[in-house]
Amino acid sequence: MDKTENLVLLGFLKNSLSTRELDKLLGYNKKKTKGWKSFEILKKYNLKNEDKGKLFLYSNSQSLKIIKELKKYNLNQLIREPPKIVQKYSNSKILAKSEEDFYKVIGGETRNIIQSFFSPLKKIVGHCQYKGCNNKDLDTVHLKLDRPKIFKNSAKELAIKRKEYFEYPIMKTMIKFLKFHQNKGVICFLCKKHHLELHRLEKKGGKELTNFKKNITK
Repeated sequence: MDKTENLVLLGFLKNSLSTRELDKLLGYNKKKTKGWKSFEILKKYNLKNEDKGKLFLYSNSQSLKIIKELKKYNLNQLIREPPKIVQKYSNSKILAKSEEDFYKVIGGETRNIIQSFFSPLKKIVGHCQYKGCNNKDLDTVHLKLDRPKIFKNSAKELAIKRKEYFEYPIMKTMIKFLKFHQNKGVICFLCKKHHLELHRLEKKGGKELTNFKKNITK
């Protein structure tokens, strides 16, 4: 497997890039190449559109290890273990009276896991995503729903009633919580100045907030 194949497979399976985006990454022009060059690679490894983003939660090293074996096995056979980022929560559960109480216990973990998970992408983006700002000291910022809300929504879907308590599987909740971030527009990277400005406008709402968000490049 050469570097081009690795780049295409990693972009497709981990970063959910389309064939158009992959060809752009490779420097190809569809009109000149008569079709998507990256599609030929995906077809070679029997990958379909539903496989896009299946390695989203896996580290680059884990992903490349799986990709290396694609000639011998299909993708689903290779995804045998949970992503490293959530492995420490394996077989762990918590009893709590509500998602709010669960979050009080695990809230710090959700902050740390988001910072760790998006650190590589933050380095790739490189500068504040507010239009015209080149500040490189960045925060990972939630745009649609805040981090606690996303986590509590995820926990609620997995809760099992146990008398006066609910049982929550920690690893499954963390996976669902992280996977929500696979949706476009959930997070962005802003400098502290524009991060604080966003929070100020969120309290006010209205057109000023809408216009501010329009100036954040996705």
